[in-house]
Amino acid sequence: MLLGAHLPTAKGFVAAVEQAQQLGCNCLQIFSKSPRQWNAASLDENRVAAFREAWQKTGFMPLVVHDSYLINLAAPDNEIRQKSIAAMIDEVERADALGADFLVTHCGAHLCKEAGSLFDEGLTGEQKGLQRLAESLKKVLEATPNAKVKVALENTAAQGTCLGGPFEHLGEVLDAVNSDRLAVCFDTCHGWAAGHDLGSELEKVLQNLDETVGLQRVAVVHLNDSKGELGKRLDRHAHIGEGLIGRQTMQSILTHPQLQEKPFILETPDSDAMLQTNLNVVRALRGEKNGK
Repeated sequence: MLLGAHLPTAKGFVAAVEQAQQLGCNCLQIFSKSPRQWNAASLDENRVAAFREAWQKTGFMPLVVHDSYLINLAAPDNEIRQKSIAAMIDEVERADALGADFLVTHCGAHLCKEAGSLFDEGLTGEQKGLQRLAESLKKVLEATPNAKVKVALENTAAQGTCLGGPFEHLGEVLDAVNSDRLAVCFDTCHGWAAGHDLGSELEKVLQNLDETVGLQRVAVVHLNDSKGELGKRLDRHAHIGEGLIGRQTMQSILTHPQLQEKPFILETPDSDAMLQTNLNVVRALRGEKNGK
């Protein structure tokens, strides 16, 4: 099983690799900079080289980087959107420098609560937002033609005006951009919150994901339980098996033949105190002995 977690880099990138090894992980997700700031100092070449060397020695895969929470590639405000595009280009370049396989990004929000207002062409805010997202991604990819890292669009809890709750949103953007440098990150908590019943209708959910996106394009699974009820659009992660998705459904996801070969990344809360426990629960649900 490919199993990892989002780990902190406060003590350096190499420290994250070492922690992953201590936890028995074989894949990893990190931030390349603070996710709550637009700008950051350039990556130090020596730190990057040390990290890439440490990562290559582990033989782990994949390496996933998550982008800044501030980026909104679907923003109706042109200044914010251009700022987001510039920030995303920087994120791609940073992730590529680190040797990442995937850069996970949220779909953004269209920020228009009334259908059709502020927009011409008779399109709803949602439709226009998806158009802006696709055009922004095209600009990011065009500005980074030599980057090997793939951008993975993450499904959302559909909270507020956020795009990416329905899988159709992801499929529409993938089709519009039409690039093999795009992939998908499937978050279980977000899917549950958006109304995808992973419990009683897991097969139906995966069929919908396959028909709209293609399961072969799901590059990463964010494995998170949910503090919120099904369809309530609450983006609050819970410890594995302790949320409302529950142990049985988590086990079904982990052992499903169409998902079990995917890399699973945990983003559970209170990671310092509970991360090893959550990893052990996942391993037990997979039937692995002694947490290995």
